Amino acid sequence: MRAVISSIKLFFFGLWSFLSIVLGAILNLIQIPNGMEWVAKHLWSPVALFVMQTRIKVEGFDKIDPKENYLIMANHNSFIDIPVLFKTLPFYTYFIAKKELRKIPLLGWYIKAYGMIYIDRSDRTKAKQSIAIASSLIQKGKHVIIFPEGTKSKDGNLGPFKKGGFHLAAQAGVPILPIKLHGARNVWPNKQPFNLSRGKIEVVIADPIYPETLENMILDDQIMHIRNIIDNL
Repeated sequence: MRAVISSIKLFFFGLWSFLSIVLGAILNLIQIPNGMEWVAKHLWSPVALFVMQTRIKVEGFDKIDPKENYLIMANHNSFIDIPVLFKTLPFYTYFIAKKELRKIPLLGWYIKAYGMIYIDRSDRTKAKQSIAIASSLIQKGKHVIIFPEGTKSKDGNLGPFKKGGFHLAAQAGVPILPIKLHGARNVWPNKQPFNLSRGKIEVVIADPIYPETLENMILDDQIMHIRNIIDNL
């Protein structure tokens, strides 16, 4: 029975995602400012979460200054992390996406047109170029989200962090906003699309970590410091 309900949810999730991409593309083609971002935050994500029967609880929302530029670092357990973060944060957000998504028809184009950044971790030179582009976006006032684990957790525990996000934070010179999502894996288990459940996802937001806090730490210590903060949220 759960597999049947999951299939229905996935159908409507996919249909709504397709319609949202089409609407966002139209707004982009007629040059509506922030049209694609508005669709993602105010249309796609709320309806997608409704279809998935997902409730959200936010802790620490008052720690965010909407006028501040942040590099947002969050754990990654499920695909549903993406609409949760789109909806929850009080500004438009831009993800750093793995290059494999570029090959997906329509979605790959949409991600690029939206202004998100693809990163190729297998090519050091291209990865550095992606970080430089992301740094430029942040300095222009855009809020970039990175999953420092680099991929979804296999077992629900916080995995090792990649170094790229910390190079990005140093280049951009902006505070890191640590976030931890609880419960996403129960709603949409990783690699189990036919085992979806209704449920609550809690978004816990920590105090921003400003550059001067990290400037006297070596890179490995910076990584461990931020990872410990997120792990303990």
